[in-house]
Amino acid sequence: MTDEQTGAVSANTQAMLHARALARLRTAMNYWVATTRPDGRPHAAPVWGVWLDDSLWFGTEGQKLRNLAHMPYAVVHLDSADDVIMVQGRVEVVQDREAIARAAEAFRAKYVDGETGAPFDVYPALGDEPRLFRVVPDTGWAWLEGAFTSANARWTF
Repeated sequence: MTDEQTGAVSANTQAMLHARALARLRTAMNYWVATTRPDGRPHAAPVWGVWLDDSLWFGTEGQKLRNLAHMPYAVVHLDSADDVIMVQGRVEVVQDREAIARAAEAFRAKYVDGETGAPFDVYPALGDEPRLFRVVPDTGWAWLEGAFTSANARWTF
């Protein structure tokens, strides 16, 4: 956990938290995306997404879309405040049809209608000119509440 002389989190603990964080980013069902409004106020909302190619892919409209047009940067975190995982980075608009098809397949594999069992089809929500958004992280964090001094990690992508 920590080096007894310096209090630093051990490299093994950091590596374990990093690997665990990436596994949870791949399997999470909901992601909270925080963006900045043009007037500087924060905005956070949950989205469905897929972790693909070390990036979070998601679709959006409304306030997040306006915010990202102004400042294409986001912080993403998972639901838990006790087992914290966050990443931050620039947000790219993806309009390449092959890339969208790969992400759409990942959405279909991950999300299923609870009543019918049908896979989720992202395409109807994307409209005539499909686009997805991709958070390309530059930094990630993970920590366990109650053990912050001995179980935390920060890394760069």
